[in-house]
Amino acid sequence: MDLRKLSYFLAVAEQGGFTRASRAAFASQPALSLAVKKLEQELGVQLFHRIGHDVRLTPAGAALVGPARQIQRDVETARAAVADIAGLRAGSLSLCSLPTLAANPLAELVGRFRIRHPGVVVDLAAPETSDDLLVLLRSGGAEIGLTESISLPAELVVNDLLTQGLLIVLPPGTARRQSRIAMRELADIPLIAAPTGTSTRRLLDEAFDAAGVTPRIAVVTAQRDAILPLVLAGAGAALVPESLAQEAVRLGATLARPDPAITRHVVLAHRRGPLAPAAQHFLDESTAPPRPRLRSG
Repeated sequence: MDLRKLSYFLAVAEQGGFTRASRAAFASQPALSLAVKKLEQELGVQLFHRIGHDVRLTPAGAALVGPARQIQRDVETARAAVADIAGLRAGSLSLCSLPTLAANPLAELVGRFRIRHPGVVVDLAAPETSDDLLVLLRSGGAEIGLTESISLPAELVVNDLLTQGLLIVLPPGTARRQSRIAMRELADIPLIAAPTGTSTRRLLDEAFDAAGVTPRIAVVTAQRDAILPLVLAGAGAALVPESLAQEAVRLGATLARPDPAITRHVVLAHRRGPLAPAAQHFLDESTAPPRPRLRSG
């Protein structure tokens, strides 16, 4: 067994076919197919069910995916350790984030990291839900996840980052006398919401449950980028992170703060054990307290 065979195996598993895998791996299809066949012979098991041009993992193949990714990660860690000694001039960093945290704070964190370490390539995965994010962390598909602190398993190391407030944005022209809105009042307003199981939907449902009222869900969308345009078009109100709420106000939406306040505790989580140098630098720099600014004169 060697790294080339494992990388070809993972390419087929991720792409769902040998032709697509050969393009993704920049290898000829015959060479890739032969490497996978030799790997199956070495292990004494069939790794894929061949179904026409498509393939599906066998139980043995599914069991190999996690260890194969971990082997790749360990090799990358070893290579990056050398780069770390040279000042982290190379390497890669794999991150994943809840969709509503991608613009803020993830973009700023990655931007600062890239300015300090321009030679490191950052790969950002986009899981739809907290459960999907946990799968990526557990399988080795990502080294560090940006998520909320609720219900994280004890197997993960959790690093506190910030507390994020969520606000209500209403369509332009919505008349309001007060800047705060009670959940009972919000129950009478049509809402645009993410699907059940997502972070913001859970927070919204919990706030309504605590108030003892039922929300009027008018639009359910998994397209996070569509939420703000839907609000601006008059489809309903929405619960969004404060950074997105401020952008909505600039575009003409009306802002209200839910009463009681709705917040979530944002963390960086990763599996136990040593991180690759790039990942460790990202974690240290992201969670370090801000440096005080020196006054001139």
